[in-house]
Amino acid sequence: MILRGWRVKRIFILVFFTSIFVLWQSAACAQTALSWMERGESLERQQVYDEAVKAYTKAIELDPGAAKAYLRRGVARFAAKKTNCTEALDDLSRAIHLAPKNAEAYYQRGIINYYLINNEQGRKDMEAAAALGHAGAREWLAKADKQGAGATDRLALSTPAVAVVHFDHNSADIAASYRALLAERVKGMGDTPSPIVVSGHADSTGTIEYNRNLSMNRAVAVKEYLIEQGGLSSERITVRSYGEEMPIASNDTDEGRAANRRVEITKN
Repeated sequence: MILRGWRVKRIFILVFFTSIFVLWQSAACAQTALSWMERGESLERQQVYDEAVKAYTKAIELDPGAAKAYLRRGVARFAAKKTNCTEALDDLSRAIHLAPKNAEAYYQRGIINYYLINNEQGRKDMEAAAALGHAGAREWLAKADKQGAGATDRLALSTPAVAVVHFDHNSADIAASYRALLAERVKGMGDTPSPIVVSGHADSTGTIEYNRNLSMNRAVAVKEYLIEQGGLSSERITVRSYGEEMPIASNDTDEGRAANRRVEITKN
């Protein structure tokens, strides 16, 4: 009896200390995740977005259920490069999945959806954010209803484009995120034989001639993708190059220049 009692006591002690260790380890991981979150937010305030993304990724690795980490990483990814839009959307959707009442996540996802001319989904996101009390979303919707477009990038959102592809500085390479967008949009382009216009644009960096050539290279790259991956006929697609002549945002800011580096696809 004494031996059996000692065994029970040992088991109890082992379970007790194991529980204490697990709780301590969980608390340590949570504290470390919080530290990475704070580091990411500090870097984001300094506009060091690529490093902020890395910090938020560390926080997520340590705490996969941290909705705020996904939210901030999505925002930082989009701020770092507009061509990170697909990855940013995935992060924001994950944040919403983890925290369905997070108004900021809906608001930020709405901004990116409008940037991609996913206007219907963008509107839904803004309405969801507004319903949850987001002041920015309510202001955005009020301006949209009054002016017929969004509070951000109104010229871009009013275009009848089927899709808009944005490019990195001095590049005509289609980013992976936009290849995914084109793959989705091209499905509907083959339904009718209507002509398609692919228009290339650039920001004001560089000479006029250089920007015209660069915007032409961007338009040609998109046309070739539509033909090779979308199965569209070359005869249906007209390519145009506008260089820096038709900006949709100010070239005085990084964000404006990023918006101007684009190819618009429209149906005639």
